[in-house]
Amino acid sequence: MAVGAALVFEGGPGLSYESVRERLTARLHLIPRYRQKLVEAPLGIAGPVWADDEDFDLDWHLDHATLPAPDALRDYVGREMSRRLDRSRPLWELHIVDGLAGGRVALVSKMHHALVDGVAAIDVSTVILDPSPEPLDIPPPDEPWSPRAYDPGAHIARLAATPFVRAQQLAMDTALRALDTSPRSAADDLRKATDLLVELARQRPQAPMTPLNEPLGPDRRYATARADLGAIKAAGKAMGGTVNDVLLAAVAGMLARYLPAGESEPVALVPVSIRLEEERGEMGNRISMVFVDLPTDVDDPAERVQRVSAETRALKGSAAVRAGGLIAGATGWVPPAVSSLLVRAMGGVRAHNIVVSNVPGPQQPFYLNGSRLLQASPAVPLNPANQRLTVGILSYDGGVSFGLLADRDLAPPVGEAAAALDAALAELLGGPT
Repeated sequence: MAVGAALVFEGGPGLSYESVRERLTARLHLIPRYRQKLVEAPLGIAGPVWADDEDFDLDWHLDHATLPAPDALRDYVGREMSRRLDRSRPLWELHIVDGLAGGRVALVSKMHHALVDGVAAIDVSTVILDPSPEPLDIPPPDEPWSPRAYDPGAHIARLAATPFVRAQQLAMDTALRALDTSPRSAADDLRKATDLLVELARQRPQAPMTPLNEPLGPDRRYATARADLGAIKAAGKAMGGTVNDVLLAAVAGMLARYLPAGESEPVALVPVSIRLEEERGEMGNRISMVFVDLPTDVDDPAERVQRVSAETRALKGSAAVRAGGLIAGATGWVPPAVSSLLVRAMGGVRAHNIVVSNVPGPQQPFYLNGSRLLQASPAVPLNPANQRLTVGILSYDGGVSFGLLADRDLAPPVGEAAAALDAALAELLGGPT
């Protein structure tokens, strides 16, 4: 369940291990969660809490590698996304990877989804980058960092009060999402929302069984595709859809080519950020989700966009989005037993075939120690049970990057899915197919 990205930079002396380490050291105080780890409550009677890592060592979270061939970055990302993060330490890693074509250097980041959602991951990345070749002058903290020891007694003492404190926050969050909730009724609303989300999945026709939904192994492969954001915007305007509609239509075109002929319409689980503007920069998750039927049976690209657009318009503001948003807002105070019941309930429903996650990134160039960030390709974690392919989408500086993370044994292999996506994008954007 790690969120990852491959950030490719122009080469330069500012991308050596020592230089990157120096930059992180200077700005680590801006990302306090990077020095915290998860600590379990005694006897498992509550969810884990974030606590300072008293043995924090930055070098445990940094690595350096040289590729054996200039085009081997995707293989490197696949291998790194196969490794589980060390749960006894802060849940992130950063790899400095050289040996790319043209002297370019990549930073491969990896953060557990408990630490960030996609939007927060972008915010974290921009903390260590600069909006110009000249590094920002960021003052150091007033005092050197000193870890606070974990107090299990304080953790237990908070149990009685926590539901009420969280309920108040939940009430404010959900009011802003057009839900009528009060602290007194928050627990009952949470139960109803959980029931609703599960029931929505159960009432839908079960997603078709496809090669994407076989049991997972432990290893991953990774592939990428790219498109021009301006061309995608123009296609959406011409075809009567949004940028997101065009991106989902491209995934539908990919699956129409990739899946065996005659497959029923696959279903995409599409995370929707419900992070408020004033919450930008906060860690944690602020997401909801919707199910979108992908029109793989439609040959005309314009009609495919229109079909997707009609469905996404109907879903906006639906009870499903609001229910999912309530659950995301409550994450952290739901007792572990309740959380596990929800996971098991959803696990018994094949509600979707693929996850498609689109995160809008900054539309200006960023730099690290004077070297320009050229592109950023995301990696979205796979469902632990039976979902063998995810499509992460990230826009940056006029381009759109697609990252396809797959089970190593996915057949046909993920490279063929990426080739099918390239063809679908060319068809939508008017290029050669």
